[in-house]
Amino acid sequence: MRNLTILLVLLTLTACSSGPNIQLKYYDFAYQLEDGLTSSDLTKAKYLHINQVKIQGVADQQPLIQILRDNSVNIANYHFWSQHPKYTLTDSLTRGLVKKTSAYTVIPAGKTTPQDGEFMLQVKVTKLAGHYEFGSLIEGQWFIYQSNADGKKLLNSELFSISTPLENSGFDALIKAHQFSWEKLTDKISEIILSKSI
Repeated sequence: MRNLTILLVLLTLTACSSGPNIQLKYYDFAYQLEDGLTSSDLTKAKYLHINQVKIQGVADQQPLIQILRDNSVNIANYHFWSQHPKYTLTDSLTRGLVKKTSAYTVIPAGKTTPQDGEFMLQVKVTKLAGHYEFGSLIEGQWFIYQSNADGKKLLNSELFSISTPLENSGFDALIKAHQFSWEKLTDKISEIILSKSI
């Protein structure tokens, strides 16, 4: 009976004690409410299909990533993207191209089947991390294809490496810098599309 009482007291004390209260924090890009993104003019002659951004390597996960001085990688324990970063990047890319490429109807891939002559954009990200020296670091490659009767033809491709210094320390500043870097890439792709060099 005495052992049972001691066991019950220990179980009660264990159940009542708690470890440190650790707060998880989730991050996303900040968007302004924009009137021009509510509808799409389907009468435009040119269509641009945006494929889901592909992320490769260690950045292909929800926790935020940091590259340290010794080129090792730190995966944050309590700081996460609010959704998988491929969705955040695809949404941001689509929004940016809708605003910047007004001559095109921008359509997320999979919503319609590309017809002959229509364009398709694919972006592959190989690095999406905070960097001890550069701040935000996003690297990868983008591809612009044109649909034809045989499938698709590659029209243009470019490797990219974009960095943006952090304005402050911390994960909030890192996400802000990631967004700025990604918007720079979106601007570059829209310039290529509009310059007819695709």
